[in-house]
Amino acid sequence: MGLITMEGACDLHIHTSPDIFERIADDVRTAEACRDAGMKAIVFKCHADTTMTRAWHTERQVPGIRVFGGIVLNLNVGGINPAAVDVALKLGAVEVWMPSYHSLAHYKATGKMGGYGHQGADVTTNYPVKPITILDEKGELIPEIWPILELVKQHDAILGTSHLGSEEGLKLIRAAREVGCRKVVLTHPFFAPPSCTVEQIKEAVELGAFCEFCSGNALSPIPAPIPLELYKEAVDACGSENFIISSDTGHPRKTMAPETSRMFAQSLTYKGVKQADVERMLKDNYHKLLDFE
Repeated sequence: MGLITMEGACDLHIHTSPDIFERIADDVRTAEACRDAGMKAIVFKCHADTTMTRAWHTERQVPGIRVFGGIVLNLNVGGINPAAVDVALKLGAVEVWMPSYHSLAHYKATGKMGGYGHQGADVTTNYPVKPITILDEKGELIPEIWPILELVKQHDAILGTSHLGSEEGLKLIRAAREVGCRKVVLTHPFFAPPSCTVEQIKEAVELGAFCEFCSGNALSPIPAPIPLELYKEAVDACGSENFIISSDTGHPRKTMAPETSRMFAQSLTYKGVKQADVERMLKDNYHKLLDFE
């Protein structure tokens, strides 16, 4: 068993300041830490803001690492809003995430709109708000989803399920496959939401999606501990070629992104995941999602 390093690693899921939540580092400091650890590329995610222009500026201040951003379809961008997606992709977004803290599944899991049970910044309540679902009253995808999928396909961007519920996310993945989107990611499957089973992960993978293991979810006991055995079970069931390791860091209860992912990756090897498989998830598989040129 060898020592895992972050040389050549990537990360699809880092939270930075400025944000409405407290973060441990801003865009530039985060990019510097990742570059200095030898990482190749990172993607900023923010519940409350688009990040593609922030990434553009950061990359020019921190040479030696690729920095990308995207858009989360929360209420602050109009929810499931094709116009917002269109502009974000034209401005360089590499990932379109479905709603996070404004999703109906998130509200059901946490009881919060715009926040978490353990972390503040709940949505202001002096105006009407309604949790977002991508399904209509018959359980079918709402019409706005289809032009978004076409835009994602046109720009060869990544589609992330974010905080949709498990069945909701699988319906989105099926639709993305129907449209012909090449890059689809099931976001932190064992986090709540989506709280996927290994069988649901297997279904997503069979539909052509990557599954994103988020190191910070596994290593932080808040909001709930996630056993490392679950991650190994999923890799054994589906194969490491179908997974990526991200960090989902930025929260004060977690370490900086490179160390969080290094600890998680090393821990997987102690649980019996082969080092070659860990390296593939941490580094190699990202070449199918990000353009490094």
